[in-house]
Amino acid sequence: MVDRRTVLKGGIAFGSLGLASTVLGQDSTLAVHEFDGGTYPGSNDLGYWAGAGSFENGDGSGAVADGALRLEYDNAGWFASNVTEDVSEYRYLTLRVRGDAGGEESQFRLKVGGVDDLLADLTDDGIGTSYSTVSVDLEAAGADLSNPQAVRMNFWEGSSGAVDVDRIAFSTDPDGGGGGGTTTTAPPTDDPTPTPTDAPDDGTETPDDGTDTPTDSGPGWDLPFPDRPPEPDALPSEITAETTVAELCEHFDDPYYVPRDFLDYMPGENASDSGDEWTDAEKAEEFGYDVEAVRNTVQDGSLTLGDLGSQALPMVQQLAENDFPAHATVKLLPRLALLPDETEDPGTHDEPQNVWAETAGPTAATNDPDQLVQDRWPTDARTYQPDEVRVRDRIHDQPEYDDSREWGSSAPLPDSVLTNEDNPVLDAAADKVHPVTGESVGDGFTANAPMEAEVRIHEQGGAYLNQYIRLTNTSEVPYFQDGAVVWWLGPSGEAANLADGHWNNPHRPSSSLGHPQRDVIEVLHPDYDDLSAYAVRLANHDEPYHMRTIYPNQSVAMEIGTPVSADNWSTSAERQDLVDTMLDSLHVELETDLDRNDDLLDAVDLTYRVPN
Repeated sequence: MVDRRTVLKGGIAFGSLGLASTVLGQDSTLAVHEFDGGTYPGSNDLGYWAGAGSFENGDGSGAVADGALRLEYDNAGWFASNVTEDVSEYRYLTLRVRGDAGGEESQFRLKVGGVDDLLADLTDDGIGTSYSTVSVDLEAAGADLSNPQAVRMNFWEGSSGAVDVDRIAFSTDPDGGGGGGTTTTAPPTDDPTPTPTDAPDDGTETPDDGTDTPTDSGPGWDLPFPDRPPEPDALPSEITAETTVAELCEHFDDPYYVPRDFLDYMPGENASDSGDEWTDAEKAEEFGYDVEAVRNTVQDGSLTLGDLGSQALPMVQQLAENDFPAHATVKLLPRLALLPDETEDPGTHDEPQNVWAETAGPTAATNDPDQLVQDRWPTDARTYQPDEVRVRDRIHDQPEYDDSREWGSSAPLPDSVLTNEDNPVLDAAADKVHPVTGESVGDGFTANAPMEAEVRIHEQGGAYLNQYIRLTNTSEVPYFQDGAVVWWLGPSGEAANLADGHWNNPHRPSSSLGHPQRDVIEVLHPDYDDLSAYAVRLANHDEPYHMRTIYPNQSVAMEIGTPVSADNWSTSAERQDLVDTMLDSLHVELETDLDRNDDLLDAVDLTYRVPN
């Protein structure tokens, strides 16, 4: 075995990357962005992740020109720049900025260190049409400067316009200092702040309608779940091609944002980044999906199932026969209308150099689980109101809000986790004992919902394998994947690169959308050479639930990169034994009752988050 702290994928030594931060000089200013180099989008001047989306220019990320970032917005757009270090010696956040019209301080929100408000309400400075410094007194605003997490700007305030941002900095004085500052030679390797892929939340107040009851809470974590979805939540007894969205569920827009779920992701408007996929536009044409009818009628709920073509009507009828909730049905309509009859191959994220001939499965869950109907599906929060976002992204955002647990990054995973012989995940995988109840979950592949599993190994070269686990929903109803926990025994990678993991789901507009981050651990099994117990919890964010779903008769696949040589399994019999072991030890636990699977999280110490 190689030293897990020495070698990364491809045999690159940590020490050769120069990852240690180098302070070049300390001034009154800590520059986050000067926009005078080639690192944005991707990283900021401190070496942390930075990016943006949903703007009108620069493919959504804005465009850097002449030393400034131009952000053009039309009631949409987010910018985020991670800052996960102590900046408490600086009191102010300063923006050197100008606007096309002036007065843009009232058109976007600023979020930093837990402070979240319109920029105009955080400063007395205004944005003009010439460059000037806008200063926010973070200390007076009560920001957490010991870990500000990120500087975010959100433009969902109903306005359109453009700003040019020349500089973002923390400063000891409101004028913003004059250059210098602290820089780093390369991005840090341990940046635990979750990285957004779509619009982060803004700070719009959520009206108090009296329905919020904290049914899921802990210290620092209080989720405003409605007690139950608004009644009635049953699909009509008779469903035909003339049945409308409003007839399926009268609450289709409030609080479930079904029109936005359709209109934000219309077929052909979110191009796939893979030429091999069956695109949404192609599916829409094949199935007779009436794009114009959707545009013209979905907002008032008069869109009919017949307008959605050949696929939606029989699927909705099937869901009604299985008592599937109405609110979840209408949330999934944008994808139900594009589901093919045949099972689509989920494909691979990393094209393998070689696929082992030895495979295991597909095998149905041996414990013969009863049909699982998840009868509470969160809102999609397309307007990004904070309380709704915390429900929609309650798993992805948990490290930010849940202060009852210690959260870390898995790069590298601490030895206290990797070598913990008392972690119940070892018995869970090897002996099929549930980590929470201590009871047997059955023999072979098991799950808490009807599904099949198949295991393969993909060789990537350079002493590197991809563990490939494919899951197929064999039920009559969809499952939301958010919060699902998967554990199994697999080849030991000694936690050298747990961030190299992917979730392949062909039922999203492109592979970059609806891709979950993960809580992931590996624990070396003391009783088996070259084997570890793995556990993964899925944590989606931003995109609607129709991209976070495993549909009936459809498959998803998980890939886990593992730096280990295929020579460890040099014969066909050894390879077959490995994949059989992986399948036999595999268990999938979908989330129920919107509990985030917190009991499993705590039982196996699954609090190590990696980005997607």
